[in-house]
Amino acid sequence: MRGLFFTLFCLFTISVAAQDNKPKGHFLKDSVKIGETVPYVFSYTDRRNRPVIFPDSLHDFSPFELVDRAYFDTKSDSIISIDSAVYYLTTFEIDTVQKLSLPVHVMLSETDSISVYADMDSIILNQVVLQMPDSVALEESAHYRPVGLQFNYPYWIIGLIILGIIGIIVLIVYGKTIRKKIQLYRLKKKLEKFNISFDEEISGLNDDPTKEKIEHVLKFWKTYMEGLEKVPFTKLTTKEIALLHENSSLEETLKSIDRNIYSPIKVNALQNDFEFLKDYSLDRYNHVTEVIRNA
Repeated sequence: MRGLFFTLFCLFTISVAAQDNKPKGHFLKDSVKIGETVPYVFSYTDRRNRPVIFPDSLHDFSPFELVDRAYFDTKSDSIISIDSAVYYLTTFEIDTVQKLSLPVHVMLSETDSISVYADMDSIILNQVVLQMPDSVALEESAHYRPVGLQFNYPYWIIGLIILGIIGIIVLIVYGKTIRKKIQLYRLKKKLEKFNISFDEEISGLNDDPTKEKIEHVLKFWKTYMEGLEKVPFTKLTTKEIALLHENSSLEETLKSIDRNIYSPIKVNALQNDFEFLKDYSLDRYNHVTEVIRNA
């Protein structure tokens, strides 16, 4: 019991000493306008190295509002420590005189503290409008004044999210069908372009039936077939192509064209050979598209 009373007595003595040593706080201006920022200087002197806590942004500064704050390093000598800060405050209250007193929290132990308040300081509100009129004469204007439109970002973001969700649902449900239609459309456009260009190549071959021109037209056909079948036609020989497709008519046609290219003897009927290759390309196109539709 004596130990308990002694502890309570010590805490009471420290508390009274702390309360006697009040922090100091005052405004740096005598008056302030509504919405104007005014500095409030706050400092506390205590024995060396005793922990103290200053008000932060969570503190209620009524009737003022905290705009900013600046803390300064503790200044100490062999006996005392001085802590200081500047609080930048503003007010939107209309009271003529507004007062403020801030506390400092002195740590008596690891689990106990005491709040010591500075003396109340006051500041005068500088009222710009001293008297409100009974009525206000408003001036009417019917002139058009253009106003810039603001982009509604929240609705835009919500719209993008909704479109994204719809897009994902469409891809999940109809994605395979859409990919098939796109693939078939591209193959159709490539066939149409090939037919037109191949006819032009054959027509040019009739005007200039050189071995180089024949080889060029054959390579043009192989390039289209390579894109259609996904097989390296341009790197395959006639024998390899015949083994791959197992079509005797195709084999005979390619051999006939090869004879025109590599044989010193001129062979006729090239028109029929290339027309056959064109028809064969159409047959392979129908086969490939049918496979895609049934996939």
